[in-house]
Amino acid sequence: MSEKKLTQQGEHRNQNILLLILTFAFTATSMLAAAQPILVNIPVNVILPISIMIFGKLVFFERLKLTTLTLLRIVIVFSVFNILDRQLFVNIVLIFLAINILEATFTDIVRYKKYWNGITGLVLTGSIYFLRGSWLDFTGATDLGFFAKFFHMYEFHAATLIGTVCWIIAYTIWNWVFVTNEFSPAVAKLHVGILAAPILGCLVTGTAGYWLAFRAGSLAFGGCFQITEKEFVENNLKSEKFTRFVEKTQGRGVQIFLMILNIALIAVACFL
Repeated sequence: MSEKKLTQQGEHRNQNILLLILTFAFTATSMLAAAQPILVNIPVNVILPISIMIFGKLVFFERLKLTTLTLLRIVIVFSVFNILDRQLFVNIVLIFLAINILEATFTDIVRYKKYWNGITGLVLTGSIYFLRGSWLDFTGATDLGFFAKFFHMYEFHAATLIGTVCWIIAYTIWNWVFVTNEFSPAVAKLHVGILAAPILGCLVTGTAGYWLAFRAGSLAFGGCFQITEKEFVENNLKSEKFTRFVEKTQGRGVQIFLMILNIALIAVACFL
């Protein structure tokens, strides 16, 4: 076996270990921030991104994304203290979810001419009409001890559990395709961990409805990491094999197949 091949295999193995560590970090952070909107959410998802926006050099899309994410992380504090109606906050979260999807969808359609993923994004946005959410207050749970302090969560769901799972899968596929259009393959590889984190959180808790709260946390913290550590990500997650995989997924046939698959999953979520 050649020295070059050994080096490439070693780099690939290290990349996977790094991605695994980052995925665990995104998962733990998103779960803690979701369950503790005061004790964890404020320092991780409010103070940190605001500091990055003040002191970091950001492009417009990065600043826009951090602003919308941070705004909701701030507003949730008002809901914890009942200054803002809690159910209203959950409804606002779903509205912002639609806005977040539309931002990426129009970027796909207008900037990159990726119409197949753009169609999925439009259908995904419309499907939010069929989703529902609710606020959960765990502060009275005596078996949680100190961890029950400020323990609030919000959940979302389709009409059935299988519908909720199908929607999550469709969103995850759609969002990853968008990431491969918007960013380099190295950043797309990072987003494998960012997108996997809320799903892992659901598996740990056994509740698919927590996905949206976990997704908000993984996107916020993962976004901060991506923006501040661009060079690190490009240098340490760059992979020729993964780049070839990304290129194959961007083929017209694959894109059409993913669009059809996603629309079928969304239909199950809306009408089952």
